[in-house]
Amino acid sequence: MQPLYKRIIQSVTTRAQTLIHPAQQITKKPDVAVMASTTVTASSNWAKLQKTLPKDAKKETKHVKDGNSARSSKGKAFGLASYASRVRGTDEEAGSGKTAAAFKGKGKEKDESTLPPWKRYVPPPVPGDTGVVLGAIPEGKETNTLVQELRGMVAGLKPLTRDAQKAPGNYMAIDCEMVGTGPNGSQSVLARVSLVNYHGHILVDSFVKPKERVTDWRTWVSGVRASDMVNAKSFEVVQKEVAELVEGKILIGHAVENDTKALLLSHPSPLLRDTQTFKALREVAKTKRPGLKKLTELELGLKIQAGAHSSVTDARATMALYRLHMTEWEAAARKTTEAFRSKTSDKRKQEEEASDDEETEGDAPRTKKKKAAPENFPGGGRKGISSGLSTVVKYHGKGNNSKEPRASAPSAVSIRTRKENAVEGEWWV
Repeated sequence: MQPLYKRIIQSVTTRAQTLIHPAQQITKKPDVAVMASTTVTASSNWAKLQKTLPKDAKKETKHVKDGNSARSSKGKAFGLASYASRVRGTDEEAGSGKTAAAFKGKGKEKDESTLPPWKRYVPPPVPGDTGVVLGAIPEGKETNTLVQELRGMVAGLKPLTRDAQKAPGNYMAIDCEMVGTGPNGSQSVLARVSLVNYHGHILVDSFVKPKERVTDWRTWVSGVRASDMVNAKSFEVVQKEVAELVEGKILIGHAVENDTKALLLSHPSPLLRDTQTFKALREVAKTKRPGLKKLTELELGLKIQAGAHSSVTDARATMALYRLHMTEWEAAARKTTEAFRSKTSDKRKQEEEASDDEETEGDAPRTKKKKAAPENFPGGGRKGISSGLSTVVKYHGKGNNSKEPRASAPSAVSIRTRKENAVEGEWWV
């Protein structure tokens, strides 16, 4: 009878060999005593499964010495794990609408729909392409000529022929694009500014050189590339250009405070028009913070921001939304706007009046105002300055209860001095 430990080893070895693929069974000979009573047989489950395997899985395998797992001539493992991975991959491809051809090759062809937006390839912009898709005109606005005009303005399909349409005017719309600096692009800095007038004409469209190293260009949303910085302007130049144009004008934007902060500019709140906070547009979108993309589609039937954003297109869309509701918007803001304008105009007048300089007619140089000649007073001196003469008033009586004032008696010296210096008709005699 075999010892107990030999019987345990024999049972464990037999069980293990029945669970292993025949092609992957241990080739090293075990102990002679164990081998004498051990028979290696293929599992019945494996025989059934082998009939269902595809033909390419039945290829001959090459065994590796020292008991390593068998591998094919291409170095890919076969067996249940490989088969399961292929079946799972086929199911996923069928569910996502992809074909196996998309996964052939050495991994160069990839489906970008499964990648996050910031890892997708962004094609360079095509000159003249605004990225606007014309959809159906919203219901009830089919005959509205203003809506048709604004659709053409946002899409850049309406050429401006008159010089008056290209003038800055009193209404301007702004939009800015940012890029990321700092760790993982966590900080936003200005990279592009666009400013359009009432008719959508471009007044400013400039790339801005960041002063810090850019760690994330955010091209998939900003549309800005490193190549755009070759001819970009400095921040100070663009800031001054925009500040001079928008001074005293109605400035329209979507979350416009973000744009003014990026430019490090402040604009009077009575002259700001924000399409994100206007009540009528909030009611249309049925949300407190509607997006520009959603508002443009609901109000104009246009699809924007399908790929990388264009600050020119976004500024025109903002101006179009403002013009749709301009009448009611300005009626609600008229009081505050007029009060601000009158206050600033009065302040300017006061500053001009207080100024010592005045402009002469024609091209003559400025001349300073002549100071008025000092006014002469009897006995000399100036207006508002004491002459030194005064009357001393004292209260006499017991205690401080006496209310009858009495002038102190002048001395003989003071009387003689007054008579010697007295002039007939002078006010101090």
